[in-house]
Amino acid sequence: MKKTQEIIGLPVFAIMDGKKIGQVKDLVINPEEGKVDFILVSNGSWYVGARVLPYKAVIGIGEHAVTTESESMLTTINETNNANNLLERNIEIKGNQVLTNRGNLIGVISEYEIDEITGKIIRLEYKTTQDESQIEIVDAGQVLTYGADVVVIREIKEGAPAVETESTSSDNPTSSAADGKTLFKQRQREFLIGKKVIQDIHDDNGEVIIAEGTEVNEMVITLAEKHNKFMELSQCAK
Repeated sequence: MKKTQEIIGLPVFAIMDGKKIGQVKDLVINPEEGKVDFILVSNGSWYVGARVLPYKAVIGIGEHAVTTESESMLTTINETNNANNLLERNIEIKGNQVLTNRGNLIGVISEYEIDEITGKIIRLEYKTTQDESQIEIVDAGQVLTYGADVVVIREIKEGAPAVETESTSSDNPTSSAADGKTLFKQRQREFLIGKKVIQDIHDDNGEVIIAEGTEVNEMVITLAEKHNKFMELSQCAK
């Protein structure tokens, strides 16, 4: 997984051309699918010569650079309708407020992480309204809407949004952190039960282990965990 701060600002290199073709300026989010569809690449001032790189054309995101096959993978914003439409919608995650489906504003998004292979948003971090020094984490599977004004998440129980807490205080006991993770995982399981998988989930060898249309139960969750696909299951269950 990669945080946006680990991606934005990286140089972009074309492998076949053997040259730097720009710098990551921003990530363009598809809010319906909860993933990055394009990388905005700039080689100068903001929107001067800015082009987009489809995320599917990204070969790798490393510590020092983003790589793609060739410069021909880049297109201008106006040449790519999908990218242009997404940019016009102005869906920004960082800096957006977090609203629960029960109507509680609970914080402001400070960061989010993506799967660098698929571009899927994995989890979000936000500063709580009660204490900005406290960072809480919500799994992307709990997000109902990535909106222009708010990110809406589901509350599993009254007054208890499905989040994992990370305090900036250094005196939190290790056991408390472990208990929090256990509770978070249990809430996730409760949330998934009864939902249906909207696309095939494959193991590392490419074999389908959970077919599209499967109703999620404890056996399905156990199977996903066995193959280290629990996070993917969370993303694919609706």
